[in-house]
Amino acid sequence: MKIDGSVAVVTGASSGIGRAVAVDLARRGASVVVAARREEALEQAAAACRVHAPDSFGVVTDVARRRDCERLVHEAHERLGRVDIVVNNAGVSTRKHAVDTTVDDVERVLTVNYLGAVYTTLAALPGMVERGKGSVVNVTSVAGYLPNPKEAAYGASKAALSLWSHGLGVDLDGTGVHVGVLSPGPIDTEIWAMDEVPASYDGKKYPPEVVARGVARMIERETRHMTVPRRFGAPGIMFTLPLLGRAVRRGLIRFERKAEGS
Repeated sequence: MKIDGSVAVVTGASSGIGRAVAVDLARRGASVVVAARREEALEQAAAACRVHAPDSFGVVTDVARRRDCERLVHEAHERLGRVDIVVNNAGVSTRKHAVDTTVDDVERVLTVNYLGAVYTTLAALPGMVERGKGSVVNVTSVAGYLPNPKEAAYGASKAALSLWSHGLGVDLDGTGVHVGVLSPGPIDTEIWAMDEVPASYDGKKYPPEVVARGVARMIERETRHMTVPRRFGAPGIMFTLPLLGRAVRRGLIRFERKAEGS
């Protein structure tokens, strides 16, 4: 699908991956509607998009609220006439041991990370199908395939989004609407500092721009699934194999316990 001349909606766009994706799409010629909860940061992201695409604007949106998501798509239609691209990037994490995790914690993560994407996508989908053209890219995570210690709820939300996306793609075959799943590895964003329990991972973190380039490539080539950086796709595959999976699981547990003792 061609990005130049399109109308794109990007959630979670006030910082990190979402902002990088929004600005990159604007640079490639899309008018971008950016969505997030933080109004000041959101307006800064919209201004960065307007440098390249003057029609871009922001809509303060809490994706945990269905009405907000539907209003977001409605405003895009009202001001720009249509929605061609949806990038569902908004997400939260919770890093807690399973016995310390509450039902409220799980509901919050699932609502934002999974249902927020469902609300936004299903609001935009009828117009895409009617025009026979569109692209939905759902940003998941390697954690949706490789369970990490203290991230069961987060991983489950991303796994749900991934499988829903692939099922959606099957249903939409032949309609002209593309659905893709982009699964980032460790990306350098503020989400690492937001959990109550610090992350044990202290390896290299990649700039959000690598994800932005992946999203653009996925839209243009109508790719169904992509991991960025690509090397992080291998552990998820290994985890599903009997012997290798056991070794990977034990390695994750040892790594976490070592970090806790440091």
